[in-house]
Amino acid sequence: MSSRRRNGQQASCEPCRKDKVRCDHGHPFCGRCQKRNTSSRCFYHPAPLTQKAEPPASQSLMQHNARPTKRRSRKGIERLSSPAPSSVEITVRSPGADQSLPSGYFGPTSWVSAFAESSETTPSSSNDTSRLHEEEPTLSSSQLPSFWVHEVTKMLTYLMDYPIIEQLLREFYAASQAAVVPSPIILNSIATMRGLIEEGETPQTLHRKTTQILENTARKLHIPPETKGKDFHQMFTGTRLRLEIIAIVYVIAAQASIFGLARDKFFRGPVGPASAARLKFARKMLAAGDTALQVCRILGSVNDLMVWMLYDNWQVCCMVLGESSSSTWHRLGELSSCIYELGIHRESHVSEEMPFFLREIRRRIFVGFYQLDKNVATFLGRPPHISWRYSDTKPPLDISDIAIISEGEELKQALRQLDSDGWNIQGAFQYTSWYRQRYMIYTFREEILDLSLQPLNPGTVEKLRDISHRCTQTWDSMPSHLRYSSAHWDDSLSIGIRIMLVLAYSAYLYNIFLIHRLLMQHDRSAETELLDVSSKLLSAVLLLGKQQEPMIDLQRDFIGAIVLFGFSSASTLIKALQTQVRTGQALPYTGSRAELIRNLSIFISHIELLTRPTTLNVNHALFERAGKMFTNILDEVLEAGFPALNRLASNEVGFHVGASTGVDWTGSWAAEGMEFLDTLDFGVMFDQWVF
Repeated sequence: MSSRRRNGQQASCEPCRKDKVRCDHGHPFCGRCQKRNTSSRCFYHPAPLTQKAEPPASQSLMQHNARPTKRRSRKGIERLSSPAPSSVEITVRSPGADQSLPSGYFGPTSWVSAFAESSETTPSSSNDTSRLHEEEPTLSSSQLPSFWVHEVTKMLTYLMDYPIIEQLLREFYAASQAAVVPSPIILNSIATMRGLIEEGETPQTLHRKTTQILENTARKLHIPPETKGKDFHQMFTGTRLRLEIIAIVYVIAAQASIFGLARDKFFRGPVGPASAARLKFARKMLAAGDTALQVCRILGSVNDLMVWMLYDNWQVCCMVLGESSSSTWHRLGELSSCIYELGIHRESHVSEEMPFFLREIRRRIFVGFYQLDKNVATFLGRPPHISWRYSDTKPPLDISDIAIISEGEELKQALRQLDSDGWNIQGAFQYTSWYRQRYMIYTFREEILDLSLQPLNPGTVEKLRDISHRCTQTWDSMPSHLRYSSAHWDDSLSIGIRIMLVLAYSAYLYNIFLIHRLLMQHDRSAETELLDVSSKLLSAVLLLGKQQEPMIDLQRDFIGAIVLFGFSSASTLIKALQTQVRTGQALPYTGSRAELIRNLSIFISHIELLTRPTTLNVNHALFERAGKMFTNILDEVLEAGFPALNRLASNEVGFHVGASTGVDWTGSWAAEGMEFLDTLDFGVMFDQWVF
């Protein structure tokens, strides 16, 4: 208490002046305590929540003198007097050189570039791999709240499921055609984690292991230029085990579980391979990855491992939370920030001493993110994070994962099997083949998106036609074994290769589709090309639906293809058929009308099968509504072919079938319910992660 109150001086309080009551020490007290003869223990304040906060010392003293009579007050005192969560000191050996300038990539207009011209001082770069520990390391420390130490310890206990995780990773790399990190690096890394956490671990041993991993993670990851690809995993495994690689292993395992791999490790539930057990496992792995991400933000600097972790974490987030969730969008932004900070988008500034394997992996990361970025930007209608205008990174060379981490004569032999453009001349299907192919396709997508936001005029129309011509030329220049052809379709190819062939072909067709849909606003004669490319695009979607693999769940890929390519092409085609029926005008389509109707019927049947809510299909309501609209319009088209069954009376639709009303039915959606499709922007291929 203050000296004034201890000396008996009167305290000023409106309620007490009204009641005219004071305790012996001058403290105000309430009427209830006066009636109970407990005035000496009462300390009344008219509005305790409006009382100004006391300094810690005064507050402690007040709690010591006061004797609360209510349980709520006692709990509050206990909460205030309880010690704050302690921090754990992580000791790290870091370079002792004085880094007066920040690390990371800085462009030619940055303030750091002025120092780069000085011979005495040059900016350190986080991706300058030629920079080694030039001075004796010094000890430093950083504080990590104990909450995160506990969470990391919990995360490490998931390694007790090592047999499941290892099997998932091995089957993933055996089936995947689009894994961004070469399989030898990941498989060699997971092998070093066997037995790290075992049953019966004591809290003391777990804490020691956690602390060691956190100290390793806090160290900057310096990659000397002489580092060999086959030994790269040794820099972050074993006694140097880092949190990033554990998280990478976890999120890849989560992807594999969602795609139905390691069938003998999971109970096959009533909804198929993606049962509740698989989804629960994937969510647990994603939560562990989020923990690692938070801790790495606190302890570590941005490095290549963190970019790998963010890339795979984002993909799992898409699968579990959805592509349009806020969490997924924020992860995409963080990934782009790390890519910019490491300078992965600017290959020209990279030191020539960077190891070959690291340069190729960075290329794969960049082109993979570039394609996903354009998909999400189109789907959400938001600006892309990375543009080719500010990037000069080249597509990765068309070589195998084994060749990427090789050296000497083995690497030279792989490079001799490439043509002048970087494609392999052996006709082999490599992981990097698809990265190169999709990157080339999606650079045109970015140009199309730019023009779609501009007013359509003769100049814009000319640019669109030029993009269409160059896109087709680029597609035709790609190796023949990477270009889908119905005449040369080989069912003996693996399921991953077949799906990638169809998806790459669909992405190319979708570019042409978008161009002609824009041209339709200026030139009605473009409708013929639009219907032709729509028919090809729909056929590609149906071909994807025919692919079956008992060991792999392909539903997510097929759902994504339907939403992006199927809805766009099918709605264009069925709208044209409806217009023909209602106006009597000839259908500006060069193919078979009967085949077109059959394909639309099959497509509608696929939609109807996807109306049931499942863990994989969160858009079931959209499928249900779209299926009804497509069915109603197709029924109208079919009934129009039989005069006896013609139900289109004038009192229903306002005009007779075959009458030329002058209404432009090709300019907007039909009014009978399909307008909701026009509000959707089908610009993203959801699930090209695994295949």
